[in-house]
Amino acid sequence: MPPSGKRAPRREELLLELACEWGSCQETFDRMQDFCQHVEKHYKAAVDSEADLPDEEHNCLWRDCGFCSVEGDAELLRHMFFHCYHTKLKQWGLAILKGHSDMGDCSVGLHNRNIVPEVQENFLCLWEHCEMSMDNPEWFYRHVEMHAHCLEANEENVLFCGWKDCEASFKGRFKLREHMRSHTQEKLVACPTCGGMFANNTKFFDHIRRQTSIEGQRFQCSHCSKRFATERLLRDHMRNHVNHYKCPLCDMTCPSPSSLRNHIKFRHSNEKPYSCDYCEYSCKNLIDLRKHLDTHSSEPAYRCDFTDCDYSTRSLYSIKNHYKRVHEGDYTPRYKCHVCEQCFTRGNNLTAHLRKKHQFKWPSGHPRFRYKEHEDGFMRLQLIRYESVELTEQLMRERQGEGDSSESIQQNVQSGEELEETIQNTEAGIRKEGAEVCRTQDNAESVFLVLMAGTSSETDSTREGSVMHQLQDTAQQLGMEVV
Repeated sequence: MPPSGKRAPRREELLLELACEWGSCQETFDRMQDFCQHVEKHYKAAVDSEADLPDEEHNCLWRDCGFCSVEGDAELLRHMFFHCYHTKLKQWGLAILKGHSDMGDCSVGLHNRNIVPEVQENFLCLWEHCEMSMDNPEWFYRHVEMHAHCLEANEENVLFCGWKDCEASFKGRFKLREHMRSHTQEKLVACPTCGGMFANNTKFFDHIRRQTSIEGQRFQCSHCSKRFATERLLRDHMRNHVNHYKCPLCDMTCPSPSSLRNHIKFRHSNEKPYSCDYCEYSCKNLIDLRKHLDTHSSEPAYRCDFTDCDYSTRSLYSIKNHYKRVHEGDYTPRYKCHVCEQCFTRGNNLTAHLRKKHQFKWPSGHPRFRYKEHEDGFMRLQLIRYESVELTEQLMRERQGEGDSSESIQQNVQSGEELEETIQNTEAGIRKEGAEVCRTQDNAESVFLVLMAGTSSETDSTREGSVMHQLQDTAQQLGMEVV
């Protein structure tokens, strides 16, 4: 909220100080049009000075940038225009922070303040009958905004989005403009310190508040122990613990479409687009390829930095393990079995123990066990997994379609066990006690249903109703919309 008695200034009311950072240039402008025209002169001078070079590479001389264009002149111009747009967003971010004296400073650092995304092709407007192409993001976003401004509503005063393959409709023009940013990916503000760009002021404020000191982070997630400065940040974070999407190829459930795509990529796809130039090895991501390339080096890629230690290796994993075991004294067991209390120094040792000693299996569709740090500092098997109401209904329908009734689901209930603290959306938190936990069929003790404590005389229909009631209650306390 803006300071008491003051109205937050509109963006068009802000006095901009757009500073050119090309090379040693220090000129400033207060209008985007003048600023862009000035930067375009730098572009023309840069292209002319490199006209006789044998290749088409062009270096961006914007301070703290380091970008090199390999696709020719057009890519460099798009990149420089994005610096103009980015400069304006940082100015808006600076003005917003000045109006909020209660906000702290960004502590990420200045090293990335002028790093902008690569723009490999022109910005293309996909509004019906338009398809205009532009190399300047500022003019592109203003162009798209004019489509929303000029759009006429129908007889019911409804505005329909004209973007290709979009059928969204809105009662107000503001909502339409806000929606269109989902098509263009336009950002409205940037951090003046680190350069991070955000879609709205709220996300920008979250960026600052996430850097609050530990003492100021009063709200703690009971599921993973992360701490946050505000209750809303905690609530938004806890939504990431709730799975909404089920893999169509297995029983894996994921919290977001991106995590589901990654799961399918690594668990079900045989495609390995990253290949080694020295052997037949191929892998699914660049990180694994870089690790593999270290094995081809004739000299050890990693050497111990400690004095009087001659250890060297070609493996990043090995050098990290060396530091832990030799120089950091990492022999203290951090993992503990929740069944027999046996301790282990490594998570994979506890995994092997759970599978061999206690006959545990991975949850269906999951490639590994997950461990959670408890108050005593030990990592133990994570026993709870949250599913959204809609996803749980889907799972129940699929099980019933395969011949499993709600009674068969109830057979997995482990009674007499206290449910862990599930929701904490106030400083004190809300504790769900005396509830039962419905485990997956594979005995890996991963929870996907939260059941109300009941008596053995309950009918199946009563129990199933209590399941859905409890799930809806949980979802609502997480701030999720339940239909």
